[in-house]
Amino acid sequence: MSAIIKAPPRALAPVATTVEARAQLVAARERLLQKLEVVEKAIEPLADWRVVVKRHPLLTIGGAFFVGYALSRIFSRK
Repeated sequence: MSAIIKAPPRALAPVATTVEARAQLVAARERLLQKLEVVEKAIEPLADWRVVVKRHPLLTIGGAFFVGYALSRIFSRK
């Protein structure tokens, strides 16, 4: 698991001025953008199905066979 899931959520601290509140919001936004970049990098290889098929051709063929078999059993006329 990544550090994103393991880290406990941080609440914004109470502030006295709008300048402090704005600074906290900017810092929180930066943290969120960094975490979003990590998630996007992790998901990017799975987004293109051609890459998945090239990396795992036998698993892809097996999965397609299984899905076809399951659908044929579900929609059979017997």
